[in-house]
Amino acid sequence: MSVTPDYVEPVLGWRAWYAVDDVATTARLSSVFHSTVWPARAPLVAACERHRIPIFPFTRKRHDGAPHAGCTCGIHAATMNTVRTYLPDRFSGSHVVPVLGRVALWGVVHEYERGWRASHAYPACIYVPIVELSPERGERVIDGLSRYGVPVLAIDGVTLDDVIEEITVLAA
Repeated sequence: MSVTPDYVEPVLGWRAWYAVDDVATTARLSSVFHSTVWPARAPLVAACERHRIPIFPFTRKRHDGAPHAGCTCGIHAATMNTVRTYLPDRFSGSHVVPVLGRVALWGVVHEYERGWRASHAYPACIYVPIVELSPERGERVIDGLSRYGVPVLAIDGVTLDDVIEEITVLAA
């Protein structure tokens, strides 16, 4: 018996990350919700991050094989309208830089009402809002994210609506 995959090609969705950078290292993509740093030049492989609560009957065990149908685990991607809810209204130069991008999902992929959850993912294109960053920092973030081997584009918008409008034009 063989199992045929649901999708022949990777599913492309939108995703928000933080570009975490400091002087000692180059910028890296980091999950918005978990302390997961995305590897460069290798796919991110999903693992269940479900927290175990050691009080009976509320004990929840992690499971193998993320994404699991009965859990919210997996690598998430969504429509742009959903992703925008995870981003600030204005982009400012803090120690983490919110970035947007297209992400390719493959392996086991579950579709749900707001997007997809997958077992494997890798960025397809990264958009960096740089208007509030110093020129040196903006260059360092873009150079650091370039190690992922995908297009990394600077975005000049300050507000979330400006950033999304500019990305929509560039992605078309």
